Amino acid sequence: MRIGLTDNLNPEKFEQYGRWILSANPLAEIVKLSPTLTSKGELAGLDGLVLTGGGDVDPEYYGYEDVSGLAREINRARDEFEFQLIERALDREIPILGVCRGMQIMNVYLGGTLVPDLRKAGHENHERQQGRDGEHLVMPVPHTLVAAITGLGSQAVNSAHHQAVEHLGRGLMASAVSKDGVIEAAEWSLKDNMPFLLLVQWHPERMEAADSACARGVAEIFVREVQHRQSHGNQLSPNTQETTE
Repeated sequence: MRIGLTDNLNPEKFEQYGRWILSANPLAEIVKLSPTLTSKGELAGLDGLVLTGGGDVDPEYYGYEDVSGLAREINRARDEFEFQLIERALDREIPILGVCRGMQIMNVYLGGTLVPDLRKAGHENHERQQGRDGEHLVMPVPHTLVAAITGLGSQAVNSAHHQAVEHLGRGLMASAVSKDGVIEAAEWSLKDNMPFLLLVQWHPERMEAADSACARGVAEIFVREVQHRQSHGNQLSPNTQETTE
């Protein structure tokens, strides 16, 4: 099993993603995907794709003029590289998992938009506080992948972002929201004949509660879908086609 992780340009944090995936399958091979290290053709040998966190997606890609300079750490080379990875992954119907920025760039690829800055838009602070991830509750939406992983009760997650999904991209639905109305997870609204896709705004790879459903559970369902695709080709698994409360 070969799983590609996009380069978040922070070696220490990148290793956290690798350890997290390996906690669900110690035999998985982790492949770093970077515009400076590899070609897009590398995806041809992969069984799954993880879109990692990092700097903001350039607002020009979703039709916003950043006149107030709200976007941070823009890297257009990374944006373009990941758009092409997403396109190839969808063409090959391999499972995709997006984390934080990964959720946002997938949404933008599908024609959605982002909130440029949550606090300026009237939301609570979702950023790191005093050098540590924040924490808040999210509410899973019934009959979604997140609800299948966690159940329907509110879930505590970490938080380290100042942007979030505004308008959902083509084919997406919200699968968890925070109490102040921020979309905290998304997936395909119609899952029949669609490859696995789960997008989360929190950082499951570095949650202190590493065994929680929002951390280990996310890695496990992704790895399970990758294994299913390996065993059954492009045939979708029951987890992709149907979800439970």
